[in-house]
Amino acid sequence: MMQNFKVLQELLQQPRRIVITAHANPDGDAIGSSLGLFHYLEQFGHRITVIMPTEIPAFINWMPNFNQILVYEHTKRISNQLLADADIIFCLDYNGLKRVEKMSGALETSDAYKVMIDHHMDPQDFCHAVLSDVTASSACQLVYEWIVEMGGIDQMNEDCLTSLYVGLLTDTGGFRHATSPRLFRIVANMLEKGIDNNKLTDLVFNSYTVKSFNLLAYCISDRLELLDDCNTGIISISKEDHKKYNIKRGDLEGVVNFILKIRSIRCAALITERSDIVKLSTRSKGDFSVQEICSKYFNGGGHKNASGGASKLPFEEVVAQFKELVQGEYKAKLTE
Repeated sequence: MMQNFKVLQELLQQPRRIVITAHANPDGDAIGSSLGLFHYLEQFGHRITVIMPTEIPAFINWMPNFNQILVYEHTKRISNQLLADADIIFCLDYNGLKRVEKMSGALETSDAYKVMIDHHMDPQDFCHAVLSDVTASSACQLVYEWIVEMGGIDQMNEDCLTSLYVGLLTDTGGFRHATSPRLFRIVANMLEKGIDNNKLTDLVFNSYTVKSFNLLAYCISDRLELLDDCNTGIISISKEDHKKYNIKRGDLEGVVNFILKIRSIRCAALITERSDIVKLSTRSKGDFSVQEICSKYFNGGGHKNASGGASKLPFEEVVAQFKELVQGEYKAKLTE
């Protein structure tokens, strides 16, 4: 149940100026939850804008109203004004202001009523209403459940359901992890309402361009290092790789998951060098927690089996640090 649920419900009784936000480097769940909520709320006369802090991955550019999303880093003036003027700001799929990067200042100073809907650990106290549940598969699952709680199950139209289903698919890896009976009851309801699982699964997972497929091949054949002594695989992408292959935000989406296809691998990491920071995307199998590594050593967090982090250290040092951790402190857990 959302904290301050009744206050939000009362606010939404009248048309409001609403901004929907999600985290930087948005994934399918961030985009899906934002557009799903957009398509639900727009039916009630609200003026709604979706703003993402950074560029959006192209693999889901077919989603309804995808082209109406504002990217903050390209639209700072108008986005800052929209955030300042908003009556309500929804914060979806993130638990702290650092997750929205350069948009954090405008979001924090806005007098809008802020609402967090998120499934990550340790939510920060910056919102008036909070729906936080780490047992949920995704933000999309929580948005769906919140709409049901609002009495809006019959108002979830095709565009709303399609958007939310994308988040369920992507954050569970095609229903391979973070699943539960609770999740599959939602999926069953969506299928009964007409969602085409085969079509959406194909659009989400079979959307490689020739460029992205060649990039995946390069990552696996040239940049993958297997640490057999600790059942770990690491793909490291330097700034030189970014230039050589013209890598854009979203081009490496999902690459880290391919490492886990190797039977012996229990921990996988994609480490990428950006212009001013080194980013980590980590995955694991079973009980091994990459969330612990990311939160403890790389200023990040997420879920036990899927987490992210970042470091200001030089690229080579970050790669070396991650290797040292899995071959040292965490080796016993990875080989037990």
